[in-house]
Amino acid sequence: MASTLTFKVGDIVRDTMRHRTGKVWRVSANLVELQDLAGYTWQALAHRCELVADAPPPQPQFPPNTIPVPATPLDVKVGDWVRMYDGRTYQVRDMRAHGAGGRVLHLDGWPQPWVMPTGSRQVYRPR
Repeated sequence: MASTLTFKVGDIVRDTMRHRTGKVWRVSANLVELQDLAGYTWQALAHRCELVADAPPPQPQFPPNTIPVPATPLDVKVGDWVRMYDGRTYQVRDMRAHGAGGRVLHLDGWPQPWVMPTGSRQVYRPR
């Protein structure tokens, strides 16, 4: 039997009472909240669950061989990496001016050109 402390967010756990397997998305007290691939969520007592697979290791916070640099739209260069709203980073492939002090960035893997907001933002520059 497992205790609450053995489960962490992202673990794959089997609920022995419901005979269902799901991913842990919240742990509290003696309660584990699970979600299956279809999006169905439920709560289970931790001592009635068993670990199927550990959570994958965390992904690096920024692309390899880069350093974080604060930059305004005018400081961004082709080849820099920018973190977008989905939490992933995308490399600047091309850019053009957009009004006074603005930039429109074309990012590899991002579906449309993106207008970079004014002000300072953290980008990741190759070393």
